[in-house]
Amino acid sequence: MRRLVELMPVFAALMLHAVAHGRWLLCAPVMVGLAWAVLKDVRIDYTPARLLLAGAVGLGVGAAMLWVSEPPTAPFPPSIFGPLCGALVGLAVLCGLGGNRYFAWTYACLLVALSMRVREMQGVGWVLGALVLSVLGVAFLEGGLPRTGLRAAAGFGVFVVLMSGLSLLLVRTIWASEGALMDAVYRMTSGTGTGGGSEFQSEVDIRAVVRLPRGSERPLLVLSGKAPARLRARVFDEFDGSRWTTSKALAETRLELPSGGTEAERLLAMTVLAPVGPWLPAPAGTRAVVGLRPEVQGGWVLKARELEGNTLALRMGAEELLPPEAARGDSLTALPEALEAELRPLAEALTRGAGTPREMARALEAYFHEHFEYSLNVDLRGEGQPLTVLVREKRAAYCTYFASAMAALLRTLDVPARVVGGFAPEERNPLTGATLVRERDAHAWVEVYLADEGRFVAFDPTPWRSRDETLGLSREQRGFLDNLTGAVGTWLRKMGAGLRYQPLALARTVVGSPVFAVLVAGGVLWRLRRSRWQGRTKARRTVALGTKDVRLAALYARYLKTLKRRAGLVPRPSETDDELLSRLRAARGDAVADLAAEFLAHYREARYRGEPGDTAIWGALVERLDARLRDTAAVTSSPGRAGRESPG
Repeated sequence: MRRLVELMPVFAALMLHAVAHGRWLLCAPVMVGLAWAVLKDVRIDYTPARLLLAGAVGLGVGAAMLWVSEPPTAPFPPSIFGPLCGALVGLAVLCGLGGNRYFAWTYACLLVALSMRVREMQGVGWVLGALVLSVLGVAFLEGGLPRTGLRAAAGFGVFVVLMSGLSLLLVRTIWASEGALMDAVYRMTSGTGTGGGSEFQSEVDIRAVVRLPRGSERPLLVLSGKAPARLRARVFDEFDGSRWTTSKALAETRLELPSGGTEAERLLAMTVLAPVGPWLPAPAGTRAVVGLRPEVQGGWVLKARELEGNTLALRMGAEELLPPEAARGDSLTALPEALEAELRPLAEALTRGAGTPREMARALEAYFHEHFEYSLNVDLRGEGQPLTVLVREKRAAYCTYFASAMAALLRTLDVPARVVGGFAPEERNPLTGATLVRERDAHAWVEVYLADEGRFVAFDPTPWRSRDETLGLSREQRGFLDNLTGAVGTWLRKMGAGLRYQPLALARTVVGSPVFAVLVAGGVLWRLRRSRWQGRTKARRTVALGTKDVRLAALYARYLKTLKRRAGLVPRPSETDDELLSRLRAARGDAVADLAAEFLAHYREARYRGEPGDTAIWGALVERLDARLRDTAAVTSSPGRAGRESPG
């Protein structure tokens, strides 16, 4: 009963966390298991290695809960908050079962502080009050405060007040830190900040002044095979001078992917790590998506849902070319009159000497490559429309603006052009051949209709050299260790995406693989060998303890372990029980030694005379011995009390 009360702070913290965040699936089994362990008097030796193991297990369980229950509410991303609370639960439980109640209470207070983040929860005050009262109740029930006097009681009270105050301070700090700091942490860790990727969800705005944050490092896709130059996601064919959108006619058009025919094909495997919206990024020339029938909209845009966690196989042509199609009338050359009047003279000057749409597009593409710099800070204030200022004064901008300007210039020359949004994969790992696509790889370019080919062809006006410098990207070859680390990280991301979004499909894939069969067979063989080894070890241990009674041998081993852990006494070679008892008496006094002698008397009667006994009583003796050794250690280590023994 005393141990149950001793762990009440841990139970209170688990209860609060479960109520505040609805994490009963995590906390309820832990509370039931902890209560069972206390009632069965299960004890765990506290070691740094086991502490790390408990934290790691809690971390993993907390992360796994994110896929099977609702994510907790917190100022941190759930991917951080969930595993952190799981680690605190594991640490508190280990310390509680290991007898380190102060550490257990500390972890419980931290868990309470994080759980109280939910402001809407009613009655958190009484939960924290119960936590403090349970700590005080443990002290009085153990009898340590009455025996050690008012001074020690006051000191312990100060400790409790400090821990409670620190918990409340942490709560207030977390609440007060919401805002810019927590938003920055959330964006850095979860990669959900504003960036280039969000530009192409529904429309593209052209404004005079923009301060665009650097795109996040959040991984979105993993490509296996030869990565394409671009992945198309959206097509914008309507421009009102400040905004690119998808026309109603194009959105309502439905197409069929072309068949392969006799041309060569190649496969591209794509694993979707995170939500990318209803649009499937795919290279030009995609002919089929194995295992999926996407809706093909006008502009050869693929639409599908619930892509997260799936690995898709894309069949595509040898070259990244869109299928032939008819030109869509005058809509792809339409511009506002004011903008057309400003851009036409510039377009004619820049394409002087170009006789075909292809030559005009190449001339404009080269112009942007050679005379412009890439920047996420755009300022196009000046005389005329923003795109006019950009082209005329060679202002710095980013891909959306360069693509918009080039498409608008071509339209003034009656060349059909549109803006396309998607991704430009760059991060290829030479060890695995896989390419990681991140949010920062979001990109925009131009597609020009060439009548001689009867199809739209991609042109990219973005100055890539300055783009890499601005985004902090390096073209240098990475070392072997960096590539190996990247390969492991990519594999873990794919497994994590499968566990989170498609757990059943991942389970079928894993169970059906030959590697799984080999691992299962190896595990069975290892278990058989371990069972045989444990049987031999158990037999040797029984012989060493001098008895075949398993319960008696376990109690004696627990007695020796208590002496070692609490008093630092280990039996010497050929040392008898009485000689070890004499050393205990000299080190800790008669009161402790008498308890040990009483246990040994019962042990000898059962061992040598074969008389049955109540092992519960003997276990209680060992428990009392353990408590008395702790008390004497605390008293002898207190200032001014060295050498004095606590009254029996």
